[in-house]
Amino acid sequence: MPILLFSAVQAADLQPYGREVCSVETGPEVGVGILCERALVALEAREVSVARELSETASKLAPSHPGVWIVRAKVARSVRQLDEARKHFEKAASLEPDNPAILIAAGDFEAEEGNVRGAAGLYERAAVIDPSYPGLAARLEALGDDVKPNEI
Repeated sequence: MPILLFSAVQAADLQPYGREVCSVETGPEVGVGILCERALVALEAREVSVARELSETASKLAPSHPGVWIVRAKVARSVRQLDEARKHFEKAASLEPDNPAILIAAGDFEAEEGNVRGAAGLYERAAVIDPSYPGLAARLEALGDDVKPNEI
């Protein structure tokens, strides 16, 4: 583990690598990406305290990386801390407002929580940025008549 943390500390000094969401395979923030991946694995194993600790460490090491905030949002949502999850999605979107993947992830969260209008607004923002983003058309279609355009 000391090697992992050393890599993450080094990575915290580097620029965010852009449109990727906290990944082990890409970008200069590999150490932070590994922390995020481990947090997601812990979350899948229902080790929420471990997932929370890892994601908090990642966000301290690379606070300007939107992927760590997406992971923190997923951890918060897993324990139904919805306001905290929403705050983390908003933080990620503020760091990369033109990233359709972040807007779609936030939209999925809103849709799953029953906020159809909020989801539609986020999906529409993503569509303006990249109308051909994979899965976006299906999400918009799934909302169907639940939201009228003037409600967004």
